[in-house]
Amino acid sequence: MILFISGGARSGKSHFAEQTALSFFHKLKEKHQRSSLYYIATAKKSDDEMEERIRFHQQDRGKEWQTVEESFHLEPILSQFKKGDVILIDCLTIWLSNVMFELEHRMERIENSVNRWLYLAHEKQFHLLIVSNDVNEGIPSTDEAVQRYMYTLQRLHQTIVQQSDIAAQVQAGIPMYWKGEI
Repeated sequence: MILFISGGARSGKSHFAEQTALSFFHKLKEKHQRSSLYYIATAKKSDDEMEERIRFHQQDRGKEWQTVEESFHLEPILSQFKKGDVILIDCLTIWLSNVMFELEHRMERIENSVNRWLYLAHEKQFHLLIVSNDVNEGIPSTDEAVQRYMYTLQRLHQTIVQQSDIAAQVQAGIPMYWKGEI
C-alpha cells in the first residue's frame, strides 16, 4: 500500500502520518504478521536547532520506530525492506531540495528515483507512507530555481498520487482524502 500525505508547514501532516503508520504496524502485529516500523528521515543535521528538533521528534515517536537517516539515496534502503514492513518517508520536499540543489539531479533522474520507490513498494508489498509539503499556494516566485523546484515537486506529487492507494491533505491536523480512505 502506498499512502501520500501532504499539507502546509505545521499542518499536522507528520503527526498524522506517524499515527497512521503506527496503526498499520499494530494491525499487522495483531494478525501475527512479521513487520517492522521504519522512519526514513531526509533532513540533515545542519545546525544545533535542527539537531534539537530531530532529537525531540525521535523521542516523541517512541521505541517502536527504527530510524534511518538518509538525505539522498533512498532506493538502496527501500530495496532492503520486506513484505509487511511499514515505512514512513518524511519528507519528500526536503529530499527533493537535497538532490536538486546539492547533487544537481535533473527532473528525469528524480522522477526515475521516485518511480523506483513506488515500484519497490508494490513489488515487495511493504506499506510506504510519503509525507510532502504543499508549496504551490500563494504568489508564484519569479526565481528560476524556485520555479523549477516547485514544478518538479508538483510533478512528483502527481506521479505519487497516481500510483498511490490513498492520498490525503492535512490541514489543522484534519485529513482530507483525495483518493481512497483509511
